[in-house]
Amino acid sequence: MNTSNAQNRMQTSVVLVVVLQLLSLLICLPPVQAGTQVPQAVECQTGTGGRVYATGGEVEAEIIASSAGFNIELYLISPGPQRFVATNRDPGAIVKLGSFSPGAELIFGVFVRDTQQFFRMGSGSGNPDGLMHAEVTCFAGNRSVIGFEDQQGGGDGDYNDLLVTIRQTDICIYSVSPPSQSFGSGGGSGSVRLNATNGCSWSATTNANWITVTSGATGSDSATVNYSVALNTSTNSRTGTITLRGQTFTVYQDAFGSEPLITGVFRNGKKMFLYGLNFDGGSVILLNGEQQKTVHDESNLATILIGKKLGKWVQPGDKIQVRTSLGALSAEYTYTP
Repeated sequence: MNTSNAQNRMQTSVVLVVVLQLLSLLICLPPVQAGTQVPQAVECQTGTGGRVYATGGEVEAEIIASSAGFNIELYLISPGPQRFVATNRDPGAIVKLGSFSPGAELIFGVFVRDTQQFFRMGSGSGNPDGLMHAEVTCFAGNRSVIGFEDQQGGGDGDYNDLLVTIRQTDICIYSVSPPSQSFGSGGGSGSVRLNATNGCSWSATTNANWITVTSGATGSDSATVNYSVALNTSTNSRTGTITLRGQTFTVYQDAFGSEPLITGVFRNGKKMFLYGLNFDGGSVILLNGEQQKTVHDESNLATILIGKKLGKWVQPGDKIQVRTSLGALSAEYTYTP
């Protein structure tokens, strides 16, 4: 009687394992190849076989205490190259993994030293028994917890043999406004606004010794950076830049006696603002060779002109020029909205 019951229990266990394997093949999502970027509305998918995606910020892993009997190593499989993170015997260990392209799937796996078996998160198709061996729990603030099952055939299904918290910082986004500024040969001072995601740090550097950052050289969040431009004693115009966390702000400076140069055009309603070099108090704007009503910015006579109604008439492809009081004519600037 006891032998018969044992045989029945064994047959039932075999049937259950087969059924579980068949179900896993039916419900598992297809595997993602290393480095594949998957567009997702969120950075995390909760559940058995769940997935975690990079935000673009810094990724770090922290081992959580577990009670597994086996010694288990955690690896980051993708994005590659594959690297060792820590073991389940290292509770509290924090490992920084770097940053990855937004949308790239973060795939972790475990190597069980005692059985020499390797299991990966996600669908079960990548595992030797065809079963899912990891469960993902998603939390606010780009935090997730991944729990692994370390035994062939699904073990006890508690997914707590190795536990790891994955934390990701928000991706930092930067922009500058305005993108450029022009100065006469006499130099001057100015400012540029750096817009940054909250908590994101930055520094300002210049590639020219005639541009000096006077305040706001380092900081975090959005801020204003002030700078000065030295006198240009050269007979040539010059260009320099201030770089703020990968964003480039361009400084143009003219030389005495140089021809006018249009460096940018900005349309605002009926008005058209022209930015450039070597303008003077008598400079006028030409549209396709025809003189336009021109207003001067008294604070920036050498670098800014305003077409009072030019914004109303200008069309894409039109040619814009500046003519100074001495008759010097700039090169044509093709208007592109």
